Amino acid sequence: MQTLTHPGECVFMNAHAALPNPEPRRKEQRFVFRRRGLMTRGATTTQIHTVDVSAQGMGVMGQEPVRAGEICAIMLDTLVGGRMMQLKFNCKAMDCTLAGIQGFRTSLYIDGSVEAHQQQLQKIIATCSATTRDLG
Repeated sequence: MQTLTHPGECVFMNAHAALPNPEPRRKEQRFVFRRRGLMTRGATTTQIHTVDVSAQGMGVMGQEPVRAGEICAIMLDTLVGGRMMQLKFNCKAMDCTLAGIQGFRTSLYIDGSVEAHQQQLQKIIATCSATTRDLG
């Protein structure tokens, strides 16, 4: 891209030259985690599928938007440590963005101070890290 600063003078800039180097927001690793499940918000239950998982949350896709700060429950059937388990997490929506025809991608925070949640997340991550790559 060219930008004229004075008549007859050209300066070449790329889009990243003017942007400061931001600190990464994510502190923990994410791992690919694809499962179908259900999300319950109040009296409404909808189908979702997971996208990724980390030590403090997961990303999910659904057909309806979720407000930031909204509390929800996620229920998944998944293979963990060689056993089929039904997992349930109480979550808080951190953000939700439209992802085209795929629906809405919602980032969910899962409270790690709940021991059962932390243990389940660690088992999922151990299974995922053994079979898939880190998303960074």
